[in-house]
Amino acid sequence: MGIDKKTLQISTLGRFEVKRGGQKISPKDQRLGKRWRLFQVLITFKGQSLSPDQIFKYLSLEESVNPSEALKSLVFQLRKALKGINPGENREQYIICSGGTYRFNEDSNYWLDAEEFEILCKKASSRVDSSISEAISLYQKALSLYRGNFLEEVPKAYWAIYAKKHFRDLFLEIMLEANELMQNAGMHKEAWELCETGLRIVPLEEKLHTMSLKSLVDSNKLGLALIQYEEASSLFRENDLSIPKDLKKIGETLKNKLTRDNPSEEFLRKLNNHNKGNGPVVSGLEAFSVIYQVEKNRSERRKKPGFLVYLDLRGNAPPEEWERVGKQFEQTLLGSLRKGDVICKWGPHNFLTLLLNVSPEDIERIMGRLREKIPPEWKQFELDIERRLQKI
Repeated sequence: MGIDKKTLQISTLGRFEVKRGGQKISPKDQRLGKRWRLFQVLITFKGQSLSPDQIFKYLSLEESVNPSEALKSLVFQLRKALKGINPGENREQYIICSGGTYRFNEDSNYWLDAEEFEILCKKASSRVDSSISEAISLYQKALSLYRGNFLEEVPKAYWAIYAKKHFRDLFLEIMLEANELMQNAGMHKEAWELCETGLRIVPLEEKLHTMSLKSLVDSNKLGLALIQYEEASSLFRENDLSIPKDLKKIGETLKNKLTRDNPSEEFLRKLNNHNKGNGPVVSGLEAFSVIYQVEKNRSERRKKPGFLVYLDLRGNAPPEEWERVGKQFEQTLLGSLRKGDVICKWGPHNFLTLLLNVSPEDIERIMGRLREKIPPEWKQFELDIERRLQKI
């Protein structure tokens, strides 16, 4: 179903939102009253009719003086809210009351991200045997809808537990399937980016960490792979979890290979040569990984921590323009960072930086300066800087 201005657009994967014609009709501050909780319940059990007693429990209406009247009032308020900004233009009935039960009207004009997500997942799986490229494209479309776990702002709602698990399991299943297809097609960078997107949502998922490292190793980004292994190890330890065996095995292999192939004396010589200038250090991936290890060991002695910052340029620049844009951005970084900071360009529009003795607030100020320096001609590409940081 196409999305037009009359379609009720419902987002549940991540932040809950209800829109029509691009205008949000659910509360902007996310402090949802019971009428919107009722809507979430009806969407969660879409296709089912719920008795008043069930809804009383889900919304804790048993404590009301008159639960039945309280429910009728909520339904009235919700129906009114769903009509939108101009109620007279919309006569859709989104909530059906029949035989004393309540359900969401699946015949109404609506679009639900969770429903579209499932449809795209099925389509992608059905194309694997006939067209790998089409399957990958459909997987990517599906995964772009998964901006977070189902109704993530209501983590303790027992009525949503099954749906949360269902969509999270499906997300991980197709994430791994898509990654495998990309790896087999030699799309190692795309496979890595896919894993990174997934890890922002499920940061402790062992399989995603392992596949992310494999993508980097297969594309010969060993230095970056070692850095990510160290960050993953820290994450597991901070959560009182042991480092998974497969992950630990990859990490040990990386350490041995980089130590054997790249003697530390050579790295120190390169680093000393770089530091003779006044600006930040420019480094290759392998050297960057060693500098990172050194600074990580020193970090406990600093008043302010250091941060590993991933910077990615995002936008719709054509492929032939990315190299030029990436070079311009590298020059912007060189003119914006301080002596002692470290820059590593590892892709046409992908950068790693080590920013030392800074606070998160300092980093936001740096990001502000970088955005201010985006050349006017980039506006046609709708470019922006996506950043992710890890304390070292």
